[in-house]
Amino acid sequence: MKEIEVFFVGRANAGKSAVLKELFGLKTRIGRRPGVTRAPVRYQLDSFIVIDLPGIGFRRGLNGYRRVLSDVIEGERHKRRPRSLGVQVIDGKSFLEITERHSKPLDVDLFEYLLDFEIDPIIAINKMDKIKEHEASLDKIVSRLGMLPPYKQWADRVVPISAKRHDVAQLKWLISHRLQDMKNKIRESEVL
Repeated sequence: MKEIEVFFVGRANAGKSAVLKELFGLKTRIGRRPGVTRAPVRYQLDSFIVIDLPGIGFRRGLNGYRRVLSDVIEGERHKRRPRSLGVQVIDGKSFLEITERHSKPLDVDLFEYLLDFEIDPIIAINKMDKIKEHEASLDKIVSRLGMLPPYKQWADRVVPISAKRHDVAQLKWLISHRLQDMKNKIRESEVL
């Protein structure tokens, strides 16, 4: 069976590398400033590959990011889908601030872009330790992504986390279940 690739995408400084470090114990480069991850970084794990993609919005807009992302996704399409799982990491606090100023911020555009590629991404809403009124904020976030609140109805897609506080267990559980479902589908398609 060919390996599944799990790619992590999002805005610069959303905490993608910190999330990877917490989830899988990877030795990722983490910094306070955006742009530490400058090129896709691949990590081979037991039964899948993790790809940490550079953040959008820092030194490159969504168009350049789309090219990098489409290379990952298109490469997977040639291997017969489903082989890719996308995890979009969102900085919950800045997402709310940015979406109030812009009609269609990069995070929303990226989410729609993943859906256009027929990837049902997991949305990891990071930095929950910096957000007050969790329920109301999470409802606003899912609404701005085009999903109907309350956010709890999207438990198979939306996960509030805080990598800084080591609170990623729910995300780890969701990723492992998605991976298992994908592996089962791959086995079924290989039998046919």
